[in-house]
Amino acid sequence: MYQLPYFKQLSQQINGTTVRKKYDVDRHDERLYSLTVVTTLLAIFYFSYTLVDIYILPDITFRSLLLRILIIGPLTIFLFAYYKRPASIRRKELASVVVVVLGTAVWCIALLGSENPRVLHYFYAGLIFQLVLTIVLTPPFEYSIYGSLFVCICLYTTIWFLPGANLEYVVNHLAFGIPAVVLTLMANYRFSAESLRLYLQNINTDLLRSELAERNADLERISNIDPLTGLSNRRGLARNSALLLQKCASQEHIAVVIVDVDYFKAFNDHYGHAGGDRCLQAVAEAIRDVCTSEDIVCRFGGEEFLVLRSIRNSTNHNALILADRIRANVANLAISHTQSSFGIVTVSAGVCTSPTPPMDELNKLIQAADQALYDAKHEGRNRVRERHFNSTIEMGNSVT
Repeated sequence: MYQLPYFKQLSQQINGTTVRKKYDVDRHDERLYSLTVVTTLLAIFYFSYTLVDIYILPDITFRSLLLRILIIGPLTIFLFAYYKRPASIRRKELASVVVVVLGTAVWCIALLGSENPRVLHYFYAGLIFQLVLTIVLTPPFEYSIYGSLFVCICLYTTIWFLPGANLEYVVNHLAFGIPAVVLTLMANYRFSAESLRLYLQNINTDLLRSELAERNADLERISNIDPLTGLSNRRGLARNSALLLQKCASQEHIAVVIVDVDYFKAFNDHYGHAGGDRCLQAVAEAIRDVCTSEDIVCRFGGEEFLVLRSIRNSTNHNALILADRIRANVANLAISHTQSSFGIVTVSAGVCTSPTPPMDELNKLIQAADQALYDAKHEGRNRVRERHFNSTIEMGNSVT
């Protein structure tokens, strides 16, 4: 069975509900504001038009005033009160359509009591209700169809009881009435469909923006992560260290621990790159196990790792303990390394601690820790050495 695209879109599922329900909820306030303004203007127009009734058909003055005031007046007050209730916007729009239809019926009843021959000319004004119902009020398309049906029933039932009406007059009226109904319904459908299309377009745009933001966040996270070990990389270190330095209080110190796998080139040559990768992953996990969530742990180079820690006192004891625990934890893995004098995979570590430095001084602190690492390597490896921070220190030579 054929279904108009507008109704197909309304019945689609979106975020666990139908488009119709989500559209009504999301656009409630906007549609209610527009509905309230239009209803106010229509009420003013409808009641002021009583003067036109009286001017053209003076013999219905009393009936017109009585019907409009006693029937449409209370309905209008009820309608505005209903707008303030916590009902769905679609029901409020339906209520406005019902009041317009009843307004049409009241106008038709008022004209039935006239014996003035001008009533036949004035009756063409009934098509204004069709315009109000479809173009001015702009309710959902389905309500426009229902309302138009009732307006046509009111008009073309009343028309036969007007004085002087005959078949020729009815045909002439239909010649204007039918195009008015068809064209205004087409306009209402186009408005309803276009409003829904723009709404869905905005929804899709928001979804795309959300997905794009998530993907950008993923890309940002991936760009800061070393794919082999899952630790931060040099880029992640630069970002996280800047955040850490911002959070550090003036009395805090920063400790840098640089860890290097002993004889790793020989390990890689003997056990292959796959074995070397597994070794680095195990060492990274061992380092992570002894660090806290507040520490910044990153893969600093090929077989080098770096830990950045905030220390709340001026002693180096905390950083030295951390470095030695890393060394011991790696040794406890007992990864076979026949090319090492220790028979297992070991690491050397260099430590340097200083008062919280400005960001441009951090690299010099890292250089000092790297010098301490060089000392540990030079003295036999599998050990921890410390250097005091000196802003004029220069990079030492690496020893594998």
